[in-house]
Amino acid sequence: MASNPMRSNTIGMCALLAACLATSANAQSFSARRMAMGGVLLGGGPGGAASNVAYRAVPEAKEGRTGIPLPIGLIPLLADMPSFDPNDSTFNAYELANLLYNPPWNITLGGTSAPSNDITIEIAQNRLAVDLGDIADVFPKDHTKIGNVMNEPSIGFGIRQLFVAVAPLVEYENDLSLNDALRAALRDGEAFTPNTLYQVFDDGRAQAAAALHLGAAMPLMQKGDPRAPGGAGVYAGARVKILRGLAYGQAENVASFTTSDTLFGSNPVDIGYTGHYRDAGLSGGGWGRGLDLGAVWLMGNLELGLGVNDVATRIDWKVRESLAYSDSATGNYVQNVIRTDAPFTSEIPTTAVANVALRLGNILLAGDIVRGINSTQGHAGAEIWLHNLALRAGGSIDANQKLQFGAGTGIRFGHFGLDVALATNSRNLSRERTLELGAGLALYH
Repeated sequence: MASNPMRSNTIGMCALLAACLATSANAQSFSARRMAMGGVLLGGGPGGAASNVAYRAVPEAKEGRTGIPLPIGLIPLLADMPSFDPNDSTFNAYELANLLYNPPWNITLGGTSAPSNDITIEIAQNRLAVDLGDIADVFPKDHTKIGNVMNEPSIGFGIRQLFVAVAPLVEYENDLSLNDALRAALRDGEAFTPNTLYQVFDDGRAQAAAALHLGAAMPLMQKGDPRAPGGAGVYAGARVKILRGLAYGQAENVASFTTSDTLFGSNPVDIGYTGHYRDAGLSGGGWGRGLDLGAVWLMGNLELGLGVNDVATRIDWKVRESLAYSDSATGNYVQNVIRTDAPFTSEIPTTAVANVALRLGNILLAGDIVRGINSTQGHAGAEIWLHNLALRAGGSIDANQKLQFGAGTGIRFGHFGLDVALATNSRNLSRERTLELGAGLALYH
Protein backbone atom coordinates (compact mmCIF):
# COMPACT_ATOMS: atom_id res chain seq x y z
CA MET A 1 0.00 0.00 0.00
CA ALA A 2 1.60 3.26 -1.11
CA SER A 3 1.12 6.18 1.23
CA ASN A 4 2.98 8.83 3.18
CA PRO A 5 2.96 7.36 6.70
CA MET A 6 5.47 9.87 8.01
CA ARG A 7 3.09 12.73 7.25
CA SER A 8 -0.12 11.08 8.42
CA ASN A 9 1.33 9.82 11.69
CA THR A 10 2.99 13.14 12.41
CA ILE A 11 -0.28 15.00 11.90
CA GLY A 12 -2.14 12.59 14.16
CA MET A 13 0.43 12.78 16.92
CA CYS A 14 0.56 16.58 16.71
CA ALA A 15 -3.21 16.86 16.96
CA LEU A 16 -3.31 14.77 20.12
CA LEU A 17 -0.29 16.60 21.48
CA ALA A 18 -1.98 19.95 20.96
CA ALA A 19 -5.04 18.76 22.87
CA CYS A 20 -2.85 17.60 25.73
CA LEU A 21 -0.88 20.82 25.90
CA ALA A 22 -3.99 22.92 25.90
CA THR A 23 -5.09 21.35 29.18
CA SER A 24 -1.74 20.68 30.77
CA ALA A 25 -1.14 22.42 34.08
CA ASN A 26 2.51 21.46 34.10
CA ALA A 27 3.10 22.97 30.68
CA GLN A 28 1.52 26.27 31.70
CA SER A 29 0.29 27.74 34.97
CA PHE A 30 -3.29 28.93 34.52
CA SER A 31 -3.57 30.35 38.06
CA ALA A 32 -2.50 34.00 38.25
CA ARG A 33 -1.66 33.55 41.92
CA ARG A 34 0.67 30.63 41.19
CA MET A 35 2.17 32.47 38.20
CA ALA A 36 3.10 35.42 40.39
CA MET A 37 4.68 33.08 42.95
CA GLY A 38 6.89 31.30 40.43
CA GLY A 39 4.40 28.53 39.63
CA VAL A 40 4.75 26.98 43.08
CA LEU A 41 2.27 24.29 44.20
CA LEU A 42 -0.08 25.68 46.83
CA GLY A 43 -1.58 22.71 48.71
CA GLY A 44 -3.67 24.17 51.48
CA GLY A 45 -6.42 21.55 51.43
CA PRO A 46 -8.40 19.69 48.74
CA GLY A 47 -7.15 22.04 46.01
CA GLY A 48 -3.84 20.16 45.99
CA ALA A 49 -5.41 16.67 45.73
CA ALA A 50 -4.56 16.26 42.05
CA SER A 51 -0.84 16.33 42.87
CA ASN A 52 -1.10 14.75 46.33
CA VAL A 53 -4.13 12.62 47.19
CA ALA A 54 -3.56 13.13 50.93
CA TYR A 55 -4.72 16.74 50.59
CA ARG A 56 -8.28 15.43 50.39
CA ALA A 57 -8.09 14.91 54.16
CA VAL A 58 -6.12 18.04 55.05
CA PRO A 59 -8.28 20.77 56.62
CA GLU A 60 -8.25 24.07 54.82
CA ALA A 61 -7.16 27.27 56.47
CA LYS A 62 -9.88 29.08 58.44
CA GLU A 63 -10.58 31.23 55.42
CA GLY A 64 -10.62 29.27 52.19
CA ARG A 65 -9.97 30.53 48.68
CA THR A 66 -11.11 29.35 45.24
CA GLY A 67 -9.38 30.69 42.13
CA ILE A 68 -11.04 31.08 38.72
CA PRO A 69 -8.51 31.57 35.90
CA LEU A 70 -9.42 33.97 33.09
CA PRO A 71 -8.35 33.06 29.51
CA ILE A 72 -7.39 36.63 28.57
CA GLY A 73 -4.91 35.35 25.97
CA LEU A 74 -7.78 34.30 23.72
CA ILE A 75 -8.75 37.95 23.16
CA PRO A 76 -5.75 38.95 20.98
CA LEU A 77 -5.74 35.51 19.33
CA LEU A 78 -9.36 35.79 18.20
CA ALA A 79 -8.79 39.37 17.11
CA ASP A 80 -5.91 38.34 14.84
CA MET A 81 -6.17 34.65 14.01
CA PRO A 82 -3.09 33.10 12.39
CA SER A 83 -3.44 31.58 8.93
CA PHE A 84 -3.55 27.81 8.64
CA ASP A 85 -3.25 27.87 4.85
CA PRO A 86 0.34 27.27 3.65
CA ASN A 87 -0.53 29.12 0.42
CA ASP A 88 -1.50 32.27 2.33
CA SER A 89 1.15 35.01 2.28
CA THR A 90 0.66 35.51 6.05
CA PHE A 91 1.15 31.82 6.86
CA ASN A 92 3.81 31.43 9.56
CA ALA A 93 4.75 27.88 10.57
CA TYR A 94 6.95 29.21 13.36
CA GLU A 95 4.00 31.07 14.91
CA LEU A 96 1.73 28.00 14.73
CA ALA A 97 4.39 25.76 16.27
CA ASN A 98 4.75 28.18 19.18
CA LEU A 99 1.01 27.93 19.81
CA LEU A 100 1.54 24.23 20.51
CA TYR A 101 4.35 24.96 22.95
CA ASN A 102 2.54 27.86 24.58
CA PRO A 103 -1.30 27.70 24.48
CA PRO A 104 -2.74 31.24 24.39
CA TRP A 105 -4.37 31.24 27.82
CA ASN A 106 -2.37 34.27 28.94
CA ILE A 107 -1.32 37.35 26.96
CA THR A 108 2.27 37.27 25.68
CA LEU A 109 3.81 40.69 26.16
CA GLY A 110 7.44 40.06 25.23
CA GLY A 111 6.53 38.40 21.96
CA THR A 112 8.83 35.71 20.65
CA SER A 113 10.58 37.07 17.61
CA ALA A 114 10.29 34.99 14.48
CA PRO A 115 13.65 33.80 13.17
CA SER A 116 15.28 36.21 10.76
CA ASN A 117 15.46 35.34 7.09
CA ASP A 118 19.20 36.03 6.94
CA ILE A 119 20.42 32.70 5.58
CA THR A 120 23.90 32.46 4.12
CA ILE A 121 24.79 29.71 1.66
CA GLU A 122 28.43 29.09 0.78
CA ILE A 123 29.04 27.02 -2.35
CA ALA A 124 32.42 25.99 -3.68
CA GLN A 125 33.83 23.02 -5.54
CA ASN A 126 32.49 19.97 -3.72
CA ARG A 127 31.56 22.13 -0.73
CA LEU A 128 28.22 23.29 0.67
CA ALA A 129 27.79 25.23 3.93
CA VAL A 130 24.53 26.78 5.14
CA ASP A 131 24.34 29.35 7.92
CA LEU A 132 20.68 29.42 9.05
CA GLY A 133 21.12 32.39 11.37
CA ASP A 134 18.40 32.57 14.03
CA ILE A 135 16.64 29.51 12.64
CA ALA A 136 19.57 27.36 13.81
CA ASP A 137 18.40 27.83 17.43
CA VAL A 138 15.30 25.78 16.62
CA PHE A 139 17.39 22.63 16.18
CA PRO A 140 18.29 20.87 19.45
CA LYS A 141 21.81 20.89 20.86
CA ASP A 142 21.24 17.37 22.13
CA HIS A 143 17.66 16.14 22.56
CA THR A 144 14.43 18.11 22.57
CA LYS A 145 12.18 16.30 25.01
CA ILE A 146 8.65 17.22 25.99
CA GLY A 147 6.05 15.25 27.88
CA ASN A 148 3.35 15.38 30.51
CA VAL A 149 0.76 13.30 32.37
CA MET A 150 -2.71 14.72 33.02
CA ASN A 151 -5.05 13.13 35.57
CA GLU A 152 -7.67 15.86 35.82
CA PRO A 153 -10.28 17.29 35.97
CA SER A 154 -12.02 14.73 38.16
CA ILE A 155 -15.70 14.56 39.03
CA GLY A 156 -16.86 12.59 42.05
CA PHE A 157 -17.99 12.54 45.64
CA GLY A 158 -16.77 11.37 49.02
CA ILE A 159 -18.30 9.72 52.07
CA ARG A 160 -16.24 10.32 55.20
CA GLN A 161 -12.74 9.15 54.36
CA LEU A 162 -13.65 7.32 51.16
CA PHE A 163 -14.16 8.82 47.72
CA VAL A 164 -14.95 7.83 44.15
CA ALA A 165 -14.39 9.89 41.01
CA VAL A 166 -14.01 9.68 37.25
CA ALA A 167 -11.32 11.52 35.31
CA PRO A 168 -9.41 11.39 32.03
CA LEU A 169 -5.83 10.19 31.87
CA VAL A 170 -3.70 11.58 29.04
CA GLU A 171 0.03 11.03 28.63
CA TYR A 172 2.37 12.13 25.88
CA GLU A 173 6.09 12.41 25.32
CA ASN A 174 8.33 13.15 22.36
CA ASP A 175 12.09 12.97 21.84
CA LEU A 176 13.66 14.69 18.82
CA SER A 177 17.38 14.48 18.08
CA LEU A 178 19.91 14.79 15.25
CA ASN A 179 23.07 12.80 14.67
CA ASP A 180 26.38 14.63 15.12
CA ALA A 181 26.87 15.31 11.41
CA LEU A 182 23.44 16.84 10.82
CA ARG A 183 23.55 18.82 14.06
CA ALA A 184 26.90 20.36 13.08
CA ALA A 185 25.58 21.27 9.63
CA LEU A 186 22.28 22.82 10.78
CA ARG A 187 23.21 24.39 14.13
CA ASP A 188 26.86 25.29 13.66
CA GLY A 189 26.92 26.01 9.95
CA GLU A 190 29.62 23.43 9.24
CA ALA A 191 29.95 22.27 5.65
CA PHE A 192 28.22 19.17 4.35
CA THR A 193 30.86 16.60 3.48
CA PRO A 194 30.95 13.73 0.94
CA ASN A 195 30.23 10.14 1.98
CA THR A 196 28.53 11.23 5.21
CA LEU A 197 25.34 9.93 6.81
CA TYR A 198 22.92 12.60 8.09
CA GLN A 199 20.05 11.48 10.33
CA VAL A 200 17.15 12.84 12.36
CA PHE A 201 15.38 10.72 15.00
CA ASP A 202 11.89 11.35 16.35
CA ASP A 203 10.23 9.07 18.90
CA GLY A 204 6.76 9.97 20.08
CA ARG A 205 3.97 8.43 22.11
CA ALA A 206 0.50 9.54 23.19
CA GLN A 207 -2.21 7.61 25.01
CA ALA A 208 -5.56 8.38 26.54
CA ALA A 209 -7.79 6.45 28.93
CA ALA A 210 -10.87 6.90 31.08
CA ALA A 211 -10.15 6.42 34.77
CA LEU A 212 -12.29 5.41 37.73
CA HIS A 213 -10.69 6.57 40.99
CA LEU A 214 -11.37 4.68 44.21
CA GLY A 215 -9.53 5.89 47.26
CA ALA A 216 -9.28 7.02 50.82
CA ALA A 217 -7.59 9.90 52.62
CA MET A 218 -7.49 10.22 56.39
CA PRO A 219 -5.62 11.69 59.34
CA LEU A 220 -3.12 9.31 60.89
CA MET A 221 -2.57 11.68 63.79
CA GLN A 222 -4.16 14.98 64.69
CA LYS A 223 -3.53 17.20 67.70
CA GLY A 224 -5.80 20.17 68.20
CA ASP A 225 -6.03 22.55 65.25
CA PRO A 226 -3.13 21.37 63.06
CA ARG A 227 -2.81 24.86 61.52
CA ALA A 228 -2.69 26.66 64.89
CA PRO A 229 0.34 27.07 67.18
CA GLY A 230 0.82 23.90 69.20
CA GLY A 231 -1.30 21.81 66.81
CA ALA A 232 -0.10 19.06 64.47
CA GLY A 233 -1.44 16.52 62.02
CA VAL A 234 -0.24 13.74 59.73
CA TYR A 235 -2.42 12.76 56.77
CA ALA A 236 -2.14 9.97 54.22
CA GLY A 237 -4.05 9.01 51.11
CA ALA A 238 -4.16 6.38 48.38
CA ARG A 239 -6.00 6.43 45.08
CA VAL A 240 -6.51 3.28 43.00
CA LYS A 241 -7.14 3.81 39.29
CA ILE A 242 -9.14 1.45 37.14
CA LEU A 243 -8.44 2.41 33.54
CA ARG A 244 -10.10 1.76 30.19
CA GLY A 245 -7.91 2.50 27.20
CA LEU A 246 -9.36 4.91 24.62
CA ALA A 247 -6.54 5.56 22.16
CA TYR A 248 -2.85 4.75 21.77
CA GLY A 249 -0.26 5.87 19.25
CA GLN A 250 3.48 5.35 19.13
CA ALA A 251 5.95 6.17 16.37
CA GLU A 252 9.70 5.62 16.10
CA ASN A 253 10.91 7.54 13.06
CA VAL A 254 14.31 7.83 11.39
CA ALA A 255 14.88 10.04 8.34
CA SER A 256 18.30 10.11 6.73
CA PHE A 257 20.35 10.77 3.62
CA THR A 258 23.94 9.95 2.66
CA THR A 259 26.03 12.23 0.52
CA SER A 260 27.91 10.68 -2.39
CA ASP A 261 31.55 11.07 -3.40
CA THR A 262 30.64 14.34 -5.08
CA LEU A 263 28.19 16.75 -3.44
CA PHE A 264 27.01 18.18 -6.74
CA GLY A 265 27.00 15.00 -8.77
CA SER A 266 24.34 14.02 -11.28
CA ASN A 267 22.74 11.44 -8.96
CA PRO A 268 20.06 12.93 -6.71
CA VAL A 269 20.26 12.41 -2.96
CA ASP A 270 17.75 9.83 -1.76
CA ILE A 271 15.92 10.62 1.48
CA GLY A 272 15.63 7.41 3.45
CA TYR A 273 12.87 6.87 5.95
CA THR A 274 11.97 4.07 8.33
CA GLY A 275 9.23 4.04 10.92
CA HIS A 276 7.85 1.59 13.47
CA TYR A 277 4.27 2.22 14.56
CA ARG A 278 1.84 0.91 17.14
CA ASP A 279 -1.70 2.25 17.27
CA ALA A 280 -5.04 1.33 18.76
CA GLY A 281 -8.46 2.89 18.97
CA LEU A 282 -11.33 2.36 21.35
CA SER A 283 -11.90 -1.20 20.13
CA GLY A 284 -8.28 -2.06 20.92
CA GLY A 285 -8.30 -0.48 24.35
CA GLY A 286 -8.12 -2.85 27.28
CA TRP A 287 -8.15 -2.46 31.02
CA GLY A 288 -5.44 -0.90 33.13
CA ARG A 289 -4.57 -0.21 36.73
CA GLY A 290 -2.56 2.30 38.68
CA LEU A 291 -1.93 3.80 42.09
CA ASP A 292 -1.36 7.26 43.58
CA LEU A 293 0.08 7.77 47.07
CA GLY A 294 0.44 10.87 49.21
CA ALA A 295 1.29 12.18 52.67
CA VAL A 296 1.06 15.61 54.33
CA TRP A 297 2.41 16.84 57.66
CA LEU A 298 1.07 19.97 59.34
CA MET A 299 2.63 21.53 62.42
CA GLY A 300 1.12 24.90 63.12
CA ASN A 301 2.37 27.26 60.44
CA LEU A 302 4.52 24.62 58.68
CA GLU A 303 3.21 22.35 55.94
CA LEU A 304 5.11 19.51 54.19
CA GLY A 305 3.73 17.28 51.44
CA LEU A 306 4.91 14.41 49.26
CA GLY A 307 2.83 12.95 46.43
CA VAL A 308 3.76 10.11 44.07
CA ASN A 309 1.39 9.52 41.18
CA ASP A 310 1.01 6.65 38.70
CA VAL A 311 2.93 4.02 40.60
CA ALA A 312 3.05 0.92 38.37
CA THR A 313 0.31 2.34 36.13
CA ARG A 314 -0.16 0.19 33.03
CA ILE A 315 -2.78 -0.27 30.31
CA ASP A 316 -3.35 -3.36 28.14
CA TRP A 317 -4.02 -2.92 24.41
CA LYS A 318 -4.63 -4.83 21.22
CA VAL A 319 -2.52 -2.82 18.79
CA ARG A 320 -1.87 -2.72 15.08
CA GLU A 321 1.86 -2.88 14.51
CA SER A 322 3.36 -1.72 11.23
CA LEU A 323 6.62 -0.83 9.55
CA ALA A 324 7.10 1.99 7.06
CA TYR A 325 9.99 2.72 4.76
CA SER A 326 10.93 4.62 1.65
CA ASP A 327 11.10 2.45 -1.45
CA SER A 328 14.21 3.52 -3.36
CA ALA A 329 12.96 1.84 -6.55
CA THR A 330 9.65 3.74 -6.77
CA GLY A 331 10.34 6.75 -4.56
CA ASN A 332 7.11 6.09 -2.62
CA TYR A 333 6.59 5.57 1.07
CA VAL A 334 5.29 2.12 1.90
CA GLN A 335 3.61 0.98 5.08
CA ASN A 336 3.19 -2.71 5.81
CA VAL A 337 1.10 -4.04 8.67
CA ILE A 338 3.07 -6.68 10.57
CA ARG A 339 0.46 -7.73 13.12
CA THR A 340 -3.09 -6.84 14.08
CA ASP A 341 -4.64 -7.24 17.51
CA ALA A 342 -1.18 -7.78 18.96
CA PRO A 343 -1.17 -7.77 22.78
CA PHE A 344 0.77 -4.83 24.17
CA THR A 345 1.06 -3.18 27.59
CA SER A 346 1.90 0.49 27.89
CA GLU A 347 3.20 2.27 30.98
CA ILE A 348 2.41 5.68 32.43
CA PRO A 349 5.57 7.33 33.83
CA THR A 350 5.63 7.93 37.57
CA THR A 351 5.63 11.58 38.63
CA ALA A 352 6.32 13.03 42.07
CA VAL A 353 6.05 16.34 43.87
CA ALA A 354 7.44 17.47 47.23
CA ASN A 355 6.21 20.79 48.61
CA VAL A 356 6.72 22.95 51.68
CA ALA A 357 4.91 26.04 52.94
CA LEU A 358 5.51 28.28 55.94
CA ARG A 359 3.06 30.96 57.11
CA LEU A 360 4.41 33.78 59.28
CA GLY A 361 1.54 36.06 60.15
CA ASN A 362 0.45 37.71 56.90
CA ILE A 363 3.41 36.27 54.96
CA LEU A 364 3.34 32.95 53.09
CA LEU A 365 6.56 31.28 51.86
CA ALA A 366 6.24 28.20 49.63
CA GLY A 367 8.42 25.94 47.50
CA ASP A 368 8.26 22.63 45.63
CA ILE A 369 10.23 20.19 43.51
CA VAL A 370 8.36 18.40 40.71
CA ARG A 371 9.77 15.32 39.03
CA GLY A 372 7.91 14.91 35.75
CA ILE A 373 8.61 13.31 32.37
CA ASN A 374 12.14 14.06 31.16
CA SER A 375 12.68 16.91 33.63
CA THR A 376 12.86 18.04 37.23
CA GLN A 377 11.52 21.51 38.01
CA GLY A 378 11.67 23.64 41.13
CA HIS A 379 9.45 26.55 42.20
CA ALA A 380 9.57 29.01 45.09
CA GLY A 381 7.42 32.00 45.94
CA ALA A 382 6.21 34.42 48.58
CA GLU A 383 2.96 36.27 49.31
CA ILE A 384 2.33 39.11 51.74
CA TRP A 385 -1.04 40.66 52.55
CA LEU A 386 -1.28 44.37 53.39
CA HIS A 387 -4.89 44.82 54.45
CA ASN A 388 -6.85 43.96 51.25
CA LEU A 389 -3.81 44.01 48.94
CA ALA A 390 -1.57 41.00 48.25
CA LEU A 391 1.94 41.33 46.87
CA ARG A 392 3.48 38.21 45.32
CA ALA A 393 6.82 37.21 43.78
CA GLY A 394 8.69 34.01 42.94
CA GLY A 395 11.00 32.12 40.64
CA SER A 396 11.47 28.69 39.11
CA ILE A 397 13.79 26.38 37.21
CA ASP A 398 11.88 25.27 34.11
CA ALA A 399 12.08 22.14 31.93
CA ASN A 400 14.86 23.77 29.87
CA GLN A 401 16.80 24.36 33.13
CA LYS A 402 16.39 28.13 32.74
CA LEU A 403 15.65 30.49 35.61
CA GLN A 404 12.23 32.16 35.32
CA PHE A 405 10.63 34.92 37.39
CA GLY A 406 7.15 36.00 38.41
CA ALA A 407 5.47 38.84 40.26
CA GLY A 408 1.93 40.05 40.76
CA THR A 409 -0.73 41.38 43.01
CA GLY A 410 -4.19 40.57 44.29
CA ILE A 411 -6.92 42.82 45.61
CA ARG A 412 -9.89 41.72 47.67
CA PHE A 413 -13.38 43.17 47.87
CA GLY A 414 -15.22 41.22 50.59
CA HIS A 415 -15.77 37.69 49.30
CA PHE A 416 -14.44 38.51 45.83
CA GLY A 417 -10.99 39.29 44.51
CA LEU A 418 -8.95 39.93 41.39
CA ASP A 419 -5.46 38.50 40.74
CA VAL A 420 -2.97 39.77 38.16
CA ALA A 421 0.46 38.31 37.41
CA LEU A 422 3.49 38.86 35.19
CA ALA A 423 5.82 35.90 34.60
CA THR A 424 8.58 34.90 32.25
CA ASN A 425 8.78 31.58 30.39
CA SER A 426 10.71 29.85 27.63
CA ARG A 427 7.86 27.77 26.21
CA ASN A 428 8.69 28.40 22.55
CA LEU A 429 10.67 26.85 19.74
CA SER A 430 13.76 29.00 20.19
CA ARG A 431 13.56 28.68 24.00
CA GLU A 432 14.09 32.44 24.44
CA ARG A 433 12.74 34.09 27.57
CA THR A 434 9.44 35.95 27.08
CA LEU A 435 6.95 37.73 29.33
CA GLU A 436 3.26 36.93 29.78
CA LEU A 437 0.32 38.48 31.61
CA GLY A 438 -2.23 36.37 33.49
CA ALA A 439 -5.40 37.21 35.41
CA GLY A 440 -8.02 35.47 37.51
CA LEU A 441 -10.91 35.92 39.89
CA ALA A 442 -10.89 34.76 43.50
CA LEU A 443 -13.74 33.67 45.79
CA TYR A 444 -13.06 33.86 49.55
CA HIS A 445 -15.14 31.72 51.88
